[in-house]
Amino acid sequence: MRIAECNRRITILQAETAENDAGEQVAASWGEYAKPWASYEPVSDGERLRAAAVEQKTDARFQVIWSPRLATVNGEYRLRFDGADWRITGIKEIGFRERLEITAWRLGKQAV
Repeated sequence: MRIAECNRRITILQAETAENDAGEQVAASWGEYAKPWASYEPVSDGERLRAAAVEQKTDARFQVIWSPRLATVNGEYRLRFDGADWRITGIKEIGFRERLEITAWRLGKQAV
């Protein structure tokens, strides 16, 4: 992937936890973990219909240049893009430590 293709700034968010009344650790807020440049590709209607058939919801793919920090990101993180938070549903390495493809679905404006 050429650097020019990474023309969107995204923010990877990590849960900041707090203890609830039952003594469990729950996500209280989301703090910035990384702020890489990414490419953005919305999922086509055909892909969306096929994904619904296997009970997956994917709205977009983001590709970022691989880094050791980003390689640790998993489904417990969130992504912020275009004013909304996105739930990360999958991450795969493209090439050998070249880039990462992050699939995610939009949660809505200012999700907590």
